[in-house]
Amino acid sequence: MLAPGFEWFVAWRHLRDPERRSRRLLKLGVAVALLSAIALVVVAVATRHEHTSVVGATDWSPAKLTTAHVLANVKTGASIGLAVGALLTFLGVLFAEFTVFTAISIFGVFLGTSAPILALSVMSGFEADLKTKIRATKADVVVSTRDDAPFTGWEAIQERVEAVPGVAASMAYLESEVIIKHVTNPAGMGIILRGIDPARAGKVLDLARTMPKGEGKVEWLDHPDEIPTEEADLVDPPRADPDAKDKAKDDDAEDEKPRERPHRPLRPGILLGDELYARTLRVYLGSDVDVACPMCGLGPMGPMPKLKSFRVAGHFYTGMYEFDSKLAYVSLAEAQKFLGMPGEITGIEVHTRTPEMAVDVATEIARRLGPAYEVRSWEELNKGLFAALKVEKVGMFVGLVFILLVASFSVISTLLMLATKKGREIAILKSMGAQSRAVLKIFVAEGLYIGFLGMGLGLLTGIGGCIALSRWGLPLDPDIYYIQKLPVVMRGSEIALICLAAVGLCCLATLYPAWLASRTQPVEGLRYD
Repeated sequence: MLAPGFEWFVAWRHLRDPERRSRRLLKLGVAVALLSAIALVVVAVATRHEHTSVVGATDWSPAKLTTAHVLANVKTGASIGLAVGALLTFLGVLFAEFTVFTAISIFGVFLGTSAPILALSVMSGFEADLKTKIRATKADVVVSTRDDAPFTGWEAIQERVEAVPGVAASMAYLESEVIIKHVTNPAGMGIILRGIDPARAGKVLDLARTMPKGEGKVEWLDHPDEIPTEEADLVDPPRADPDAKDKAKDDDAEDEKPRERPHRPLRPGILLGDELYARTLRVYLGSDVDVACPMCGLGPMGPMPKLKSFRVAGHFYTGMYEFDSKLAYVSLAEAQKFLGMPGEITGIEVHTRTPEMAVDVATEIARRLGPAYEVRSWEELNKGLFAALKVEKVGMFVGLVFILLVASFSVISTLLMLATKKGREIAILKSMGAQSRAVLKIFVAEGLYIGFLGMGLGLLTGIGGCIALSRWGLPLDPDIYYIQKLPVVMRGSEIALICLAAVGLCCLATLYPAWLASRTQPVEGLRYD
């Protein structure tokens, strides 16, 4: 009968190889990491010196541009070298403490744990970032009528909605497809025009956060007289009077007098998406744009186009192309007047206290309003998008678990080799009175050592990598990806599932080698000794 804990001691001795310790890889990794760190420090000092030397300069010479490009490339190479050095150092420690096959098995479990943690955290970051962007322009719950019935008398409905527990604020809105154009884009393009209540928009939507500081205000939709027009006057000169004729010029003294800024008629304000503002129309704060509704006017022959001018009161950047290029906001009263829908709205947007309450709040609102109204949460409104993200995340998890599957086969091969190599030791233990169950425990303990070491190191590396990415971030081009840096969100349930999969596969991998070793007979192990 073996003493308690003796199996774990024997298992630990089997995995280590004190006679063949090689520290060459460890020394190489430390050297590479040290040189890369020195290079990063030198680049940081050189970049600061280069920035200081050009402060106040108005031109960039080719030499300065070349130097900045070289420094950026050196910084990238040094960062890669630092990562490679850290990886070599880690491998060097494993090869210095354990046998070759044990080190490879531990490294496989390490990769199979850290890689899914990083990948799924980035996927969760993208999902959270997408939800934040959607909630900036779309409410948590939307109430509308069924079958496109006119939504009138909405004030009483709004009061009933705000009485529901969990509702933080609500706002009526009116939405329609229109055509917008400017002198820089006379052909025009189709957009979604949304009429909102500027007084309530700050409590329901997150527009204020998406608007660059000093480049617009939601309140200007109700107060267009406060919209600055100095910059717009430079690019939007007033149209010439078609009835004006050539007039005689005043004398030279009159020509030298400063000219007054021409008067511009007051127009209602409009907020534009950043893509629409900067790239499609190329307008400024205070510019005048024309909005046309093809079927809003009424003439002798029936419906006819209706045209109205609006003044740009600001622009917003949500980070989603479909919103930034196709969405514009005006006040609800102006939208009703322009679209010819007095007293009518499209629906009521509801902001809940937390996003997770949206489904429960939507269910309660639907119960109170009855079947005449359709109530949908933000998850239901974007069901297809989030379903695709969920399928993508599940597929990525399954794909990355194959790393753990390969690592488990490595554990099987390592334990099979140990069972063959340690046949003599197993025979001696059995001849001294050890039972087959004790030998089974030894090899199960070896597999658990490999699994827990690899999982623990992978867990620390994965969480550390996520924290580093979250703090410093991986910079991305916002013109292409619509985000400034790689988003990272760690979720305990996902990390726990990955760790459980790593340990579980390692446990399963130990069963056959442990059973094979436990069946070894003392006569067979000592036959050739």
